[in-house]
Amino acid sequence: MTIEQGSSTTDPNMILKVAAPIIAIGATWAVRKVMEKGYSGLTGNAPPRANDPDQKLTRVLLWATATAAAIAVVDVVISRTMHKSS
Repeated sequence: MTIEQGSSTTDPNMILKVAAPIIAIGATWAVRKVMEKGYSGLTGNAPPRANDPDQKLTRVLLWATATAAAIAVVDVVISRTMHKSS
């Protein structure tokens, strides 16, 4: 049994498949933190939480929509960037 010259046991596509979700999780965390800081800075209050009955439903839904949209944009950018490099 011989080892072929130039063969690699590490597949770059496999590394990207493993790295992309990890990067997305980190980016999601970072986006949430930045948005929370921005909301607090602009309003002087903590962002609305879904389980807080004192918060208006419209405020909670707007915050959830804005957060979800920002995270979706970052996820698409990461996905597209990772696929370009493969």
